[in-house]
Amino acid sequence: MHISSLSLRNFRNFRKSKLYFKNGINTVIGENGAGKTNLFYALRILIDETLPRYTKFYQTDFNRAVGNWAGHWIIISIVFDELDVSEEAQALALQSSGHMDTETKGSYSVFFRPKFQFRKELYDYSETAGKNKEGLNLLLDKISLEDYETVYLSRGAGDFSDDDIYKQYVGDFDAIEFPDPDEKEELIFGTWLPKEINIHNEVSCTFIKALRDVESDLKSYSNNPLLNLLRGKEKTVSVAKQSEIIESIDILNDQIGSLDEVKEIKKGISSSIKEAVGTTYAPNIDIKSELPNEMEKLFQSLKLWVGDPDDEGYQGRIWELSLGGANIIYLSLKLLEYEKVKTDRIANFLLIEEPEAHIHTHIQKTLFNNLKENKTQVIISTHSTHISSVSKISRVNILSRGEREAKVFHPANNLETSEIIRLERYLDAVRSNLLFAKGIILVEGDAEQILVPEMFKKVFGVSLDEIGVSLINIGSTGFENVATIFHSDRIQKDCAILTDLDQSIVTLPADPKDDDGYEKHCRVSQESGEERKEKLTDFCEGNEFLELFFADYTFEVDFLMNGNSFEVVKCLDTIYTKQANRNRAKAKLTDTSVEIAGVEVLRIAEKYGKGWLALLIAEQLVYNTYIPTYILKAVAFASSHINLPSKVKAILYRLEEIRNNGKDDYHEEAMKFRERAKSDDEILKTFCETFKDDQLTTFLSLL
Repeated sequence: MHISSLSLRNFRNFRKSKLYFKNGINTVIGENGAGKTNLFYALRILIDETLPRYTKFYQTDFNRAVGNWAGHWIIISIVFDELDVSEEAQALALQSSGHMDTETKGSYSVFFRPKFQFRKELYDYSETAGKNKEGLNLLLDKISLEDYETVYLSRGAGDFSDDDIYKQYVGDFDAIEFPDPDEKEELIFGTWLPKEINIHNEVSCTFIKALRDVESDLKSYSNNPLLNLLRGKEKTVSVAKQSEIIESIDILNDQIGSLDEVKEIKKGISSSIKEAVGTTYAPNIDIKSELPNEMEKLFQSLKLWVGDPDDEGYQGRIWELSLGGANIIYLSLKLLEYEKVKTDRIANFLLIEEPEAHIHTHIQKTLFNNLKENKTQVIISTHSTHISSVSKISRVNILSRGEREAKVFHPANNLETSEIIRLERYLDAVRSNLLFAKGIILVEGDAEQILVPEMFKKVFGVSLDEIGVSLINIGSTGFENVATIFHSDRIQKDCAILTDLDQSIVTLPADPKDDDGYEKHCRVSQESGEERKEKLTDFCEGNEFLELFFADYTFEVDFLMNGNSFEVVKCLDTIYTKQANRNRAKAKLTDTSVEIAGVEVLRIAEKYGKGWLALLIAEQLVYNTYIPTYILKAVAFASSHINLPSKVKAILYRLEEIRNNGKDDYHEEAMKFRERAKSDDEILKTFCETFKDDQLTTFLSLL
């Protein structure tokens, strides 16, 4: 038996979310603050026996997007799959709904809802002829958390992450329509578990929290996994051995207490007290050694001593290790603890929260690959690209921060097996960061990978990383193999595809038979570009999350012909040792004809390497380097989420650069800009009105 899905309604940052899991190892990927910890807590409410049986919910547990929480429900529901025929498992089985596989699926849910009386009042009011929002609000204003109840039910088939289901069986607050609570709707909500069955007794769950402060846990009594492993072991020590150990400790306590040094201190304390309060009121004191002489307490006194594998022969206390070393020890103890508590129950669950803290790449990957799956479902949360890179895309849920609620994406949803396999081969640690980004740009060359981020940073003063945009070089992998995950069914994030049309940079003869060698090469590239455009256009058709952006020629040519000959010419000193060669190349690169300048820049790029030339150009970029329009549009498409502070930061950077380097009217306008704009909104508005032709204004207008 394993968890196949988790539905969350109105719980913390989850408004109406559903996550899907498979048997074995699953990964939940998400940026900071996306809700990974909340998700684990929701799971634990239902299956972790270390949490209170009846969890108390608070006003702050309601999702903020609901507005007024009064009357709304918090619903957390797990669906199980592959139930066995045992009585305990079948107590969770979905009730008959006409499907043959009903007995193999089960559910368990917690409802935090208004008590019956209040639900009845809502229903009665919804049946009133003159019902209105004011009357409903008066009714809702009466409710407090004391009017709520926590109910655990099993065998319900309702998916309350679905708006239609929620409105029908909980209530439609906009239409003021509420169901009659006398109609129990057990097929939807479920029923009580039989009294003899407790879900916590039927499944085992071990939760390994985020590795942020494991040293304190390893020192504590209640949270120390070493002590958890040792608990109860004292009962297995033979009576004779226990007696021998306790007798030796009693002797040792007497020996310590009888030391002359100890007696001297005891005598001094007794004398001091008598001098202070007199012999009549002075208490009799003694100093005794209290080494524990009970086996349970002796086991509690055991501590881990560890040594570095590169420093053989030395062992020390665990806090002498690096944080990474301590985390490895803690993880190992928790995994061993899990193996101890794992039994032949109907299901075993291992929840691991962000195991990557202070652990380097190889250990992260090894840990993930070595997790045991036998009779165990493992769910790991992470924001590590190294762990996500070895996660099977079909077993990944992606959390993303939305406005007052988390967004959940399923990157393999509705993909063919062959498509999933190609994605999993592709998503290594470098490229897997596209799973975390707010926006994505796909390119197919080293030059774009190097120069596009550098141009954006140099011209606008903010980096693509800073605004949450990942630029990914797909190399020889077709765009379609990667871009397919950005779709309304899967990851709902904007993805710009940046590629070349490869139009010929020389005039081609009307008859291909008249082509010389270079013209033939240009013609073949142009035809390939036309085919690529047609193919990609068909692929992106109807997908609002994909957009195509083409260079007319190639990246290098379009960069040069957009007024950036200065940056390329500056590289000639490094490329050539002879001044004559530099002069010859400079004359061609500064020519206004693409048939001359374009041919020359491609000649240099192909001779010395496009990636190497891009590195040289990157060193020569300046604040007024011109970003080709097709690139600016691509970045804007992937940056629709960009916030006002980032826009203002770019504006202030541009103003500073114009003040320091500008030599025209822009310089004068920049010098007095602060006199007219005070707030962030005013800065944005004033800049766009004042510098209408600036690249940043163009970029902002494209967002």
